[in-house]
Amino acid sequence: MATRQDDAGESTVKTGRRHFLSGIAATLAGAPALLASGQHHGPPPPINPIPDASGSTDGRDAPFPPHLDPKAQLKDEQKKLRSDVDHLLQLAKDLKEESDKTPETDVLSLSLVKKAEDIEKLARQIRDRIRSS
Repeated sequence: MATRQDDAGESTVKTGRRHFLSGIAATLAGAPALLASGQHHGPPPPINPIPDASGSTDGRDAPFPPHLDPKAQLKDEQKKLRSDVDHLLQLAKDLKEESDKTPETDVLSLSLVKKAEDIEKLARQIRDRIRSS
């Protein structure tokens, strides 16, 4: 890295396009020599596998995860979405019934606030699920 002395005697790093490009050119010029010196003949050294919790040390024994059908995944997502929307509707009905029972002169109860927060949270989850699919 090239440095220079400023008027106060402190060293500063040179920056800029010219210095960046000259650094890249120097690196590329030295790359063939580095590659040639790093080459060795023969097979690569063996890699010691890390054992997993099952005691198996060979990764070739592990089965691949099952390949799921995209249509089946879509159907599962639709079922989850419908059940969440049904749950949201039920929460909204419960909130409406409880708010109707509350006299207009009283302050709203904490249970109403809690139900409203639950509705908001579930609605956000549904929105995110729809956006991601």
